[in-house]
Amino acid sequence: MDWARDNSGLSDRDLDNVFKYEEKSTTVVRMLAGEKQPIIWSLEGKDEWEDWIQNECPQINCSESGLVLILAKRTGERTFPSVKKVQYSDWLKCVNEEMPGRIKTQRTMMTISSLSKELQTADPSLGISNLSGQRSVRTLPFSKDTFQLITSNFYTHSSIARVVSRADIPVFFSAEIQMEDKKGHVYPAYVYNCRTSNAWDMDLALTATYFPQSGLTFAILFGCPLSVEEEILRRLSFATAEASHPLLMPGIFAELERSRHVPIVETTIDEIETRIFELDFQSSDIEGMPDSETKKRNQAKRSAWLDTTYLRNGLVSWNTQLVKIPQHADELKETIFKRRIHEKREKRVQDTEQDTERPFMVQQEPEASNEMLRRVGDKISGRIQGIINEYDDKIRDCTMRVEGMAMATQWALGETNVEIALSTGRDSRHMRSIAIVTMVFLPGTFFATVFSMTFFNWFGAPGKVVSSYFWIYIVITVFFTLLTLGCWWYFITYRPSRLRKPTSEEEIPLV
Repeated sequence: MDWARDNSGLSDRDLDNVFKYEEKSTTVVRMLAGEKQPIIWSLEGKDEWEDWIQNECPQINCSESGLVLILAKRTGERTFPSVKKVQYSDWLKCVNEEMPGRIKTQRTMMTISSLSKELQTADPSLGISNLSGQRSVRTLPFSKDTFQLITSNFYTHSSIARVVSRADIPVFFSAEIQMEDKKGHVYPAYVYNCRTSNAWDMDLALTATYFPQSGLTFAILFGCPLSVEEEILRRLSFATAEASHPLLMPGIFAELERSRHVPIVETTIDEIETRIFELDFQSSDIEGMPDSETKKRNQAKRSAWLDTTYLRNGLVSWNTQLVKIPQHADELKETIFKRRIHEKREKRVQDTEQDTERPFMVQQEPEASNEMLRRVGDKISGRIQGIINEYDDKIRDCTMRVEGMAMATQWALGETNVEIALSTGRDSRHMRSIAIVTMVFLPGTFFATVFSMTFFNWFGAPGKVVSSYFWIYIVITVFFTLLTLGCWWYFITYRPSRLRKPTSEEEIPLV
């Protein structure tokens, strides 16, 4: 069985086949208990990473709890001057000075693949044209040796390689494993892997390893543009004890994906509604249209329907993954956090019994206490549930448009069929009039031809132009004309109506 194995780091095969490397400056964030704002570094090169890991990176066997996060830049993203151990406010000031107007421009972008041509015309100095979703999160801003060093010290699990490879499938994965440090000590840990679909621009991937005994989380976010860095750091700047909760980064990850999906849904719905309204055009409006334009319009309608259907399926898949986050939050609440509370209460009782001089003094809980983490878990669970409900509403909107387009198409076809039937009826009436006129002149034409044959010799009186026997032609013509019309009326009108007459309305003889 292929499950999450203990002590399983990235293998050389994963490093060579799954990831690509393009070394550049990378942002590292540390948010530990007691720190009021995130502490930020920009590191580049193996030497800087080794020095940071040795002097600044917390260890899992220490008492520090919180979050250590690497924001791996997206390929093609513009870098800015390095910063060393600065707070979020100083980092944001530095970014705004080096790249003025960058944040406003990137926030207004519509992250949908159909707008890629518009993005390519944007200012290349801002790196916007290189944010296409077709560029994979596999390209890392490290060398292979540096990434191997990072994954070793961040206890990155090998399952992230499989998650990153499944680029078109959204994933939220969690597993409880055992991790071993460099000294051979084994610690229980939780592994979290998240992946968004690359069907649209700005896809992301996240891996996080959480150690319950210290409350420390090591995380790496792949494919991170500068605008996403700013958004994550802004959110972390409001976190205090929340940074020690293992689902903080998956929760922020879900918020980022929601922000990506909202403009996509709105744009797709607007497009398919436009195509639905085009179905209201009458056939007279399309008759003079060139064939190329008609073909283009029909293709646009099919594309709008397929895009909306595909988007709806993608939202359903991602919503299915989001359901796992509240479930896991409840699991953590009822397992490790609950168990550790009981253990601390037992320890308090033991300490109180042993300390006879100060029996009523109890050690205060730290700021990032388990009770606080339980409340944080409830907040994360509630917020994710709100996002799930919003996705349900978006899915219903997409379903309504898809079904509305199918219904509008059926109405348009029905109206076309009605027009065809009416036109056919008008043609039938015209043909019927022509047939009646033909029947009126048919006997006269026929007998005029017969009388003109040489078999007949009509001699009129001297001085008369018309033969005295002309009345024979008139009588015979009138007689056979009436006979022809009578036969037509009997076989075409009267006889079928009698056959269709219900039995109850027919005359029933009394005898």
